[in-house]
Amino acid sequence: MAAFDTIIRGGTVIDGTGGRACVTDVGIVDGRVALLDDLAAAIAPEVVDARGKIVAPGFIDIHTHSDLAHLIDPRAESQIRQGVTTEAIGQCGISLAPCTAESRPEVFKAMGSQERGHWHTYGELLAEMDSASIATNVVGFVGHGAVRTAVMGADQPRPADDAEIAEMVRLLEQSLEEGAFGFTTGLEYHPGKMATYDEVRALCAVTADASALYATHARNRDKRYFVGFGEALDVARDTGVRLQISHINPKHGRPDDALRNTLQMIEWTRAEGVDVAMDMMPTNWNHTGATALLPTWSFGLSIDDLLATLASKDGRRRLRDNPLPMWQLAVEGQWDRIRLLDCAANRDLVGKTMEYIGVERNTADGWDTLFDLLIDEGPRLKGMLLTSEAFAESDNRLALEHPMCAVESDTMAMANDGPLAGRMFSMLGYNWVARFLGHYVRDEQVLSLEDGIRRLSGLPADRLGLVDRGYLRPGAAADVVVLELGAIRDNSSFENATIYADGIEHVWVNGVTAFHEGIRRPEHAGQVLRRV
Repeated sequence: MAAFDTIIRGGTVIDGTGGRACVTDVGIVDGRVALLDDLAAAIAPEVVDARGKIVAPGFIDIHTHSDLAHLIDPRAESQIRQGVTTEAIGQCGISLAPCTAESRPEVFKAMGSQERGHWHTYGELLAEMDSASIATNVVGFVGHGAVRTAVMGADQPRPADDAEIAEMVRLLEQSLEEGAFGFTTGLEYHPGKMATYDEVRALCAVTADASALYATHARNRDKRYFVGFGEALDVARDTGVRLQISHINPKHGRPDDALRNTLQMIEWTRAEGVDVAMDMMPTNWNHTGATALLPTWSFGLSIDDLLATLASKDGRRRLRDNPLPMWQLAVEGQWDRIRLLDCAANRDLVGKTMEYIGVERNTADGWDTLFDLLIDEGPRLKGMLLTSEAFAESDNRLALEHPMCAVESDTMAMANDGPLAGRMFSMLGYNWVARFLGHYVRDEQVLSLEDGIRRLSGLPADRLGLVDRGYLRPGAAADVVVLELGAIRDNSSFENATIYADGIEHVWVNGVTAFHEGIRRPEHAGQVLRRV
């Protein structure tokens, strides 16, 4: 009689390929999927009845900012409770390594956090995570911002010279050799917006040589979307790097056909043999750091000088004069569509619109409200977050119609208790999977359930280069989720975005039960994955 560690009986198995579902049993041994078959005669110490439920590969979040969260609170509650078993960190050009003794404090300051740990190299960072008892698997990427700050310092809003680019290349090469899966840029943010095409190209050439993945938050996604996305495609064409366009959703202010034109550009580039894919957030709300709305020159100021500038009448006039801000909504004065997402000083205002806060505070307009809130944050102002109603539902649906569009959170692993209690990183941090599966797959039927599961599992696994995850098949790592599609519910709201989603019933990470019938298990079986 065959024996397994775990048997999942009678579920509707969706294997991550996009192929048709089938009803069968799943047997797990030693952290691996051993068999998909009729296991009625088999025994196991753990047997789960999954009749009438969906059994799928553990979900892979291809774009997260959980770098620091895994070290502060390794439980990753908001992700595990949504069936997420693997997270790709280091996105948008933001990573915790590599760093120097001088640049290290700036890396943490950019994240609005206190400094912790002792690593400098990327390998040392991964070793630190190895010892952190993490709950999800982690796939690490090297952020351009960390590399650039290590070489040039934090307050250098200027192009890099040839020697500086060469040193960035060396640090990236070393990090990729130490196990990073790829390289990312955030070209709409500081310091990424200062990078020239040649700087990005040199770093992507190294990434291509290592057969690693390049993920980019493009330089612009509204009025100049053609330049922003076109640059990413040119870099991939020029270097041969595998390209992942992060959050393809164009923002408010874009021309009506921006996404359709972008998808056409992508198809032309793919027809040339260039490896290009994309991902998107399943929401209409776009979040960012509040300081991202400020002009480029302000990033050359120290925190004290920036606070002084925010407090002066002339400084405020200069800060408003920004030819290419993060959000056109701010330029248009649509402060009723911009909300305070997270902060340290005014927790009672989180979730409120900037228009509402301005009325409460009797400020002249949304800009003065923003400046006042930043002053209230003091030295922590870079950690203040905003969210805006920036994405069109029609664009979201159009992006999902493309078979190479994965779904991502652009958030971080959180918990509504413990050291991260009450914190938010996006409106859907606790509910992004539920929003996608419940709204776009089940209710709107934009995708079949099989294809929807593929966008969360097999597709991101292939993009990341994970050979033994993302699929339910013999030999694969036993990252598995059991869900009831009819019970999937997005519980997020502006009044309380930190309520966990409904509908996920069981989660295994590397064969170890992490979530069972709505109860979180204490065991953490996540692994730091390394590119080989």
